[in-house]
Amino acid sequence: MPVVPELIGLAGGAVAWEAMDALARPRRGIFGGSRAAIPGRAIVFLLLLGTWLGLFGRFWFALVASLVTLAILVAISNAKRRSLYEPLVFSDFAFILPMLRHPSLFYIERREGLALVGITALLVAVIAAWVGLEPRSIPVPMQLALLAAEAALLGLAAFAVPWPQALTFADPCDPRDTVRRFGLALSLPTSWLRWRDEGRRPLPAPPTVEAREDVDAVIVVQSESFMDLRRIGIATALPEFDRLKPRALAHGLLEVPCFGAYTLRPEISAITGLGAEQQSFDGLHPYLRPQRFAPASLAAALRDQGWRTVFLHPYDETFFRRREAIPALGFDRFIGQRDLPEAERSGYYISDAAVAGVIEDELRRARADGLRLFLVCVTMEAHDPFRPGRVPGKDEPLQQYLHHIGHADAMLARLAAHFDSAAERVLLAFYGDHAPVLREVDPERERRTDFMILECGRAAPGGGGNAPVQWRPEQINRYIREWMVGTKARET
Repeated sequence: MPVVPELIGLAGGAVAWEAMDALARPRRGIFGGSRAAIPGRAIVFLLLLGTWLGLFGRFWFALVASLVTLAILVAISNAKRRSLYEPLVFSDFAFILPMLRHPSLFYIERREGLALVGITALLVAVIAAWVGLEPRSIPVPMQLALLAAEAALLGLAAFAVPWPQALTFADPCDPRDTVRRFGLALSLPTSWLRWRDEGRRPLPAPPTVEAREDVDAVIVVQSESFMDLRRIGIATALPEFDRLKPRALAHGLLEVPCFGAYTLRPEISAITGLGAEQQSFDGLHPYLRPQRFAPASLAAALRDQGWRTVFLHPYDETFFRRREAIPALGFDRFIGQRDLPEAERSGYYISDAAVAGVIEDELRRARADGLRLFLVCVTMEAHDPFRPGRVPGKDEPLQQYLHHIGHADAMLARLAAHFDSAAERVLLAFYGDHAPVLREVDPERERRTDFMILECGRAAPGGGGNAPVQWRPEQINRYIREWMVGTKARET
């Protein structure tokens, strides 16, 4: 085949690739950011080009297809960042099937879904027409050899060669800075390779917990989007949260590793006590490899001591791969949406009041069976999307959110009152998983949630009155562990 036109096209394509990648937000200038990342982005471009060329054997198609692939990734990443304050990360590709099952959770309504179907059909038609018109650039044996070489390189990098940390152009704790410094095209594959490499080593595990005998239950409630908006100047009625603060063992603000989504990130930290730094790239989607977290799981430790361990999430148990992850973390039972067919709903999801009733029932059963209970609950009522018709008479998203968060406030009070009357000693931890996706909530300004830890029950000593603190989700786990062994739990 002629060489000069292809070389010119290759050079132009490389510049266009760099310019396209620079459009990913947060933006950097073309050839900007880390200088060491420039050759890395060029290598990714050549590898993708080689893949398309190996699949279709046509150079100009492969060149354009490579640029279109990046353009699609950049568009998705920028759309995600607008909603969730985070660019595309490698683990997001695990959400393709959940997105098809639950499109509304990914902000894909009927109109957007039809548009995506139309765009996909158009792309398929363009590919078919282009491949039919452009002459083959390389013979089929060379195509097969090229695909075999790329597969061998990928397999070597992913499964055989330890990936040097110095060559990881990604920061698992700050995906935004990753895109700004290294670009989207380079951060996606290198973070995946680093994640693969880290799987060869175990995560740290905390000391074994030997729970004291006078504890009936430990209940952890991760409340969907629970946040006191008074901090950003929005009137929010949380009378029960305010009333219970003086008796709380600890309360304050929670610095969570997400905004608007990724409920499983604070969830896994509260279950294991591992922070984002310790989890590294696993922390972006902990349930891709939940077995790595099992040695650190508080549920697994308590189950081994004879406790009943229950996970309650009133939604599809397949979402976030929880159906596989929750048993791996040491929970005896997973109560999901299909186990609650008659449960009351508020808005689109099972209500917080119904969830509170399930928790009360589980405590009664455990006490009747002579077992101590560790229960983690992840609520759903206040989950978006907020759109007209969700709450009768309240069509504004903020009004709908405040309506649901009022129910979360009532749930907290109901549980505390029930535990005070129905058990001897129960520790209740209640916290918000992330800030809500609302026009009024600016993640640049404030995205911390609120939390509270209460000691309830007839034998619970009085106390509280502590000053508010700022924690991370893993500190809730550490506090629970220290409280359970009878030591004085730290607040900082």
